[in-house]
Amino acid sequence: MPSDALPPLGQAHIRHCVDPCLASLSPDSEPSFYACHIDRYAAMALQPITLHRLLHTGTPPLTRERLLANAQYLHKERPVRYAKHVKLFQQLPFIVNLNPNLHALYTAYYAHFEELRQQPEVRTEEDQNAFVAMLVRQSDALCDIMPGVARGFHECRAYLGAAARGRFLNELIHTRIALRLLTDQHIALHRQLTAAQQQQQQGSGVAGAADQRLQGIIDTRLSLADAVRASAQEVQAACELTYGDAPAFTVDDHTGACFCYVAPHLDYVLTEILKNAFRASVQSGHVAHPVEITVAQGAGRVAVRVRDSGGGIPRKIRKRVFDYAFTTAADQADVGVPPTDAAFSNIAREQAPIAGLGFGLPMARVYAEFFGGSLHVISIEGRGCDAFLELPSIEQSKTRKI
Repeated sequence: MPSDALPPLGQAHIRHCVDPCLASLSPDSEPSFYACHIDRYAAMALQPITLHRLLHTGTPPLTRERLLANAQYLHKERPVRYAKHVKLFQQLPFIVNLNPNLHALYTAYYAHFEELRQQPEVRTEEDQNAFVAMLVRQSDALCDIMPGVARGFHECRAYLGAAARGRFLNELIHTRIALRLLTDQHIALHRQLTAAQQQQQQGSGVAGAADQRLQGIIDTRLSLADAVRASAQEVQAACELTYGDAPAFTVDDHTGACFCYVAPHLDYVLTEILKNAFRASVQSGHVAHPVEITVAQGAGRVAVRVRDSGGGIPRKIRKRVFDYAFTTAADQADVGVPPTDAAFSNIAREQAPIAGLGFGLPMARVYAEFFGGSLHVISIEGRGCDAFLELPSIEQSKTRKI
């Protein structure tokens, strides 16, 4: 066993680590690898919704009828998506699925599928409240899975090639983003409607402009420059904590740019780009050179360029920067884990590592491409790197399906 491998765990302990509700399952309840109902649901076609519908559901004034219709859609759709998650894991080599970290996630997906399959239909406000409580519980239980996934694949690297690993992870992360987006949006809208109803009962009047700006988790007037500065400040603090020093940074050009987007998605992508720029600047000895951040706004799209003076990426490894489990952080290779998506905006405060198992940039690219954006890195060896992030305003991607 490698020195950094986890010790063997009992199945009950594995289940409890991912989701406490799974610890109550008896050994007889261990998911069958080829359960027929999993096959039946996984064979069903997804019923994706457009971004237009996602935005329309949260358009003020939010109504109970729209929220109930959305709950009924999720009630039917989530079991199908969880079944497809389970089938995705079943396509892995059996020895890989036996890894404690990966098997724990497989078991959690299966248990959540079973809970959803047996959940009563959502017809009344009481049904809605019970359904949202279940969504919150399941979402919280799976909010921290990526560190375990990274560790699991690191331990199983001898049994699965880089190409197969990349295909699996791209699909897992993309489908995970979609499911969490639909879930988190519904939870946020339910909370906003509940708060609005309480305000009306108390005679507090109509919600303010700031409340109108947020439609669930979608910020319809997200300031790009403000988001960039917040992420840069947090990464700068994390860099100082890790290395004892950090470069300054500048933000220029279209600093008044605003667009419609999911703020935690943007924050995660920016944080990963900036972590690489700040770390490279310190490790190359060019900490005196600031990280230059340029923001711009075009027709329905925004762009960010992050330029560092960290010496660039050697030509022989340049093509691997978006490979999972590849890292240029030689002094921290095989140490640490990628940040959790439970608190993208708390990277520095959570003291997430400035470098880890090489999941940061690949995941950032999946997030950038989710709504039709792009992420590219251009290196000038001996000088530094330019990272180019381009994102569409969600309003311009209304026909895109989730």
